[in-house]
This record gives sequence, structure tokens and C-alpha cells, in this order.
Amino acid sequence: MGTVPSFRTWVAGEIVTAAFMNANVRDAGNFMIGHPIAELRQATLQSVPNNAFTAVTMDASDIDSDGGHSNVTNNSRYTGKTPGWFQFSGMASIAISAVNARAVGWFKNGAIVTGSGGDFKPAGGGQVNWQVARTKFIQLNGTTDFVELVVFQNSGGALNTVVGAGGDPSGMSVLWVHS
Repeated sequence: MGTVPSFRTWVAGEIVTAAFMNANVRDAGNFMIGHPIAELRQATLQSVPNNAFTAVTMDASDIDSDGGHSNVTNNSRYTGKTPGWFQFSGMASIAISAVNARAVGWFKNGAIVTGSGGDFKPAGGGQVNWQVARTKFIQLNGTTDFVELVVFQNSGGALNTVVGAGGDPSGMSVLWVHS
């Protein structure tokens, strides 16, 4: 788990040592230039059932500086190891279907995040439907809280995500922004 540094309150007459400077200046600076980020993507297609929010599996990690994701176990989740506010951005790419709509959103600990229900977009015939989730700030406790990108489609049957030729794969970006 990452530790968000706290700054020391100095007292009059205190002797500044290298240990104090390292713990109270260097470590805080290192955290700020190397705070947690992740870039996750889907490399294996996934079937998205009709008329149900489905967590998007992410089986490839291009960056995961805080170890908040596994490509194998619960691979739809990002579990923040550092407490604080994170910015989540993501998209889901769904196979061609000319009927009904698609949507994306964010779940925290298995429940929809208020205000992240995603934009319902009508399906367009003859092209891949790109769905960009709203960028959302979500607070995580640094131990058990997890976030998932979810996708919804109601074409009347299951549709696959797109991972190869035909467009960018589904994915999420994670950035720690505030304690």
C-alpha cells in the first residue's frame, strides 16, 4: 500500500538532520513525482449479455505503478493501494449492431457510482460503437475499495467487445489526484 506523506511541523530551535529532511521533504517529493497511475486494457474479447451492466475485463496492464490490478484474478477491478481520490477514465468498444443503445459507467464495490451512469448512445449501423465513460473522481480507502468499468447494451442478444482490428480495445486509465 502506498503511503501519502504528511508534512512535519517544525519547532523553534530544532536541529535539522539529514534523516528529517529525507523523511519530510525528499519522501514527499518522491511521492508527488511518482504517485499511483494505471493504464489497463482488454486483450481478449468478452461477451456482453443483453440488458445487463457487465464489468469489463482488463487482462493487460500497460502501467500499474501501485499494484492495484491483476490481469488474472478479478481482472475487471482496480483496487487502490493508496488512499485518496482517483480520477478514472475509460471506454468500452462493442461489436457492430444497428439496434438499440449502449452505455458505460463506473461501479465502486459492485454498485453504480452516482452520476456515472454513462451516456446512452443509440447504436449506429455499420460501425463499431465507441462508448466513452465519463471521467469520474472516486475516493478509495487504500485497502478494500475497488472500481470497475461497466458496459450495458440492449441489442436483443449478446454482443462481443472489440479487441483486434476494428478499433481500440476497451480500457481504463487511473490517476491518483488527492488525499
